[in-house]
Amino acid sequence: MRILYDRRRRIFCHDERSISTYAFGLDSFLLQSKKSGDSYAFPIGSPKGGVIPLIGILADKDRANRYRGNFELFKTLQEIIQDAGAMCFVFSPGDIECNTVSGIAFSDTLDRWVTCHFPLPNVIYNRVPTPAGEQNEAFLNVTSWSKDHKIPFFNPHFFNKWEIYQILREREELRPHLPATEQIRDSVHLKEFLTEHKQIYIKHSLSSKGKGIRKVEVHEDGRVICRSIKKIEHFSSAERLAHAYPEWFREKDWIVQEAIQCRSLNGHRYDYRVLVLSSEDGFSVTGIGVRMSHRQEVTTHVPSGGTIISLDDVAKEDTKLMLASIMKICGETLTESLGFIGEFSADIAPRKEEGFVLFEINSKPMIFDELDIETTRRKKLVDTFFSLASSRPQRKD
Repeated sequence: MRILYDRRRRIFCHDERSISTYAFGLDSFLLQSKKSGDSYAFPIGSPKGGVIPLIGILADKDRANRYRGNFELFKTLQEIIQDAGAMCFVFSPGDIECNTVSGIAFSDTLDRWVTCHFPLPNVIYNRVPTPAGEQNEAFLNVTSWSKDHKIPFFNPHFFNKWEIYQILREREELRPHLPATEQIRDSVHLKEFLTEHKQIYIKHSLSSKGKGIRKVEVHEDGRVICRSIKKIEHFSSAERLAHAYPEWFREKDWIVQEAIQCRSLNGHRYDYRVLVLSSEDGFSVTGIGVRMSHRQEVTTHVPSGGTIISLDDVAKEDTKLMLASIMKICGETLTESLGFIGEFSADIAPRKEEGFVLFEINSKPMIFDELDIETTRRKKLVDTFFSLASSRPQRKD
């Protein structure tokens, strides 16, 4: 069947002959229409139980009022969702108009994104692309609005590394996997932490993909080496290092983290990128990628020169089971503190001896280069969307 959007009347309808009315979105309905002129047509699979769920993907807009986000992901999700008998669209925090939402959906017929006015979605999938996009009144209004309408909000916000560390360390089972981490207070504190641990990482609490990260090492004579993904700097003392980076101390946005010795392959360290999704059965690992440092030893991120290697090359027989257990505890712990967490990824590495080092957990995982992992992820995401949509039935009044 097809869902039709009447551009002139700004309403949705359907062209299925056997059923006159479908439930559509949170509290709306699709009526049958034989007219298809001046309409956008969206083919979908057979709806189940007379209900067509509507999934809203929350993105952002730039200053020119153009949508920002991962449109390849959005388009693929729309295809999977429509094949499953539902509909989805992309919108921004400023697109909400009382009980309707202006947004865009991809038209295969026109081969472009088109603007429509949608009823309230059953589920909101937060894919605002930057932390800055969540640090404004418009985003806060969306989260408040979704709570008022009891719409499940998938992914509450970007994770703050310091906040996540504080949450996870409260769980006794996770403490052995967490490197010592502190929020930078001042240059004296930085020197004390560096003196104690000898090798440390310095990161911004809201950074991603290794941006801004430094690996710092102090020698016995007090000399300091500071490595980034682009350069190596030498300082005569920790004080000189602090003087070179005053931004670390202006706001409480930077953390220091103990650099623990981890296993390596051919002289290069590697870590696991673990993708975790929530479902009716709880948190489970959807896939595990492996990234190895190459051009520099600060980070293993591929855009920064890291390489992809096979899990079979480095994992022991029980590695997957141990990681699954750790990730399940992480998901449950985060949910207790932050509310519903639909998905996350973790950067975790095997220690040189035994155990793991959990470097960080990220919300809104980036696209995985491993096609099998990414394909499975998208299908499971849609399954979770449908499960959430069915858990909040339509009103009958």
